[in-house]
Amino acid sequence: MATRPRFSGVHLWLVFAGGTIGTAARLVVLLVEDPSIQWLSIPLINIVGSFLLGVVTGMAERQADPARATRMRTFWGVGVMGGFTTYSSFAVLAVDPASLPLAVVTVLAGLAAAVAGLWIARPRPTSAHGHSA
Repeated sequence: MATRPRFSGVHLWLVFAGGTIGTAARLVVLLVEDPSIQWLSIPLINIVGSFLLGVVTGMAERQADPARATRMRTFWGVGVMGGFTTYSSFAVLAVDPASLPLAVVTVLAGLAAAVAGLWIARPRPTSAHGHSA
């Protein structure tokens, strides 16, 4: 069983810096002026964020250095994607019974997007000859 890395000030700063970037990116998306598509902003943010979190997780698995993998997950996953995605706004949106179909589609699409991102970025097993299987 892998041991969890110990907390350090570096982890805190990685989350802080990543969260700042992710939150600013979410704000840019939410400032879309076109009201005809603005209602899709929160679901799209969460679906894209799920995909990117899958990619980050898969890329971290490729790292030979566990400390570097932890820093990647901390900055990009917890920080950037944690700031970019917004479960609380999604929950408020999903409370409206008229939004239930959109909420269900968003959850399913987010799950599929995370799996796709993980599949794309995850290391592939290699054969005895060094070629990907």
